[in-house]
Amino acid sequence: MIIKPMSYMKSHAASLSAELGFEPMFVTQNGNESLVVQTAESYHATQEKMAFMELIIKSDKDIQRGDVANFDEFLSSI
Repeated sequence: MIIKPMSYMKSHAASLSAELGFEPMFVTQNGNESLVVQTAESYHATQEKMAFMELIIKSDKDIQRGDVANFDEFLSSI
């Protein structure tokens, strides 16, 4: 975990993307966490993971409700 003060972020803005890679940086202001900074690539990867997890959760709820189809029904529906 990278933790840096706001002044570091301001003075190193041009090189932050290369420095971070896929690891987020927690930015502090007056000793308190203020921001989390991450590259755009890392942000999009995180969003994709969250969307995938939402699909898994929805699928699990469908199974618990019995809202399922057998394989032959599935194939005939596509």
